[in-house]
Amino acid sequence: MEKKNPSKYVQAVYKANKTFGKVESTLSMIILWALIAVCVIFISCRFLFHVSTPWADESARYLLIALAWFGGSYAASVGDHLEIDIIGTILKKAKNSKKIMRVIDYIGKIIVLVVVTFFAIQFFKYMLNIHKLGTWSVTLPFSMVVPMSFVFIGCVLIIIHTIFQIMLPRELWHGEDISVLEKGDEQ
Repeated sequence: MEKKNPSKYVQAVYKANKTFGKVESTLSMIILWALIAVCVIFISCRFLFHVSTPWADESARYLLIALAWFGGSYAASVGDHLEIDIIGTILKKAKNSKKIMRVIDYIGKIIVLVVVTFFAIQFFKYMLNIHKLGTWSVTLPFSMVVPMSFVFIGCVLIIIHTIFQIMLPRELWHGEDISVLEKGDEQ
């Protein structure tokens, strides 16, 4: 195998994907700690002081939604999302298994891109309707568009990561270091 240095294009896309992933990872950790703090507040108030804190219950709900979508977008950046790899197991004995898996993986990425893009468009339309209705949070001082935007932003980030992965060599889809390409790849 000969060593193959990644092009500047591959390096730039890889670096952008990694940078977005680091931001999402950090944001997810901050959201998780905020969620823990809010849960401690509402549980303590309810069971120790017998005081209701509806704002904390609602905040926990919105933080959990944000954590799920930002965590999901981070998972998309490193390829840690759910996969069914029975096809890879079956194809291991095939003559051109790597080429076949590469095509199947690209088809899978395209399907994810189409589905998440369709969902994001429909959800954005729904958010516009909620905005037109002027729906506000029951206990917190903001429009319901604010917590709903976490879902939309998460979708957009998943779309970005999926596009990045389509643009990158398959070896870099699952968070491997770019040095994988420098060691040479089997194509």
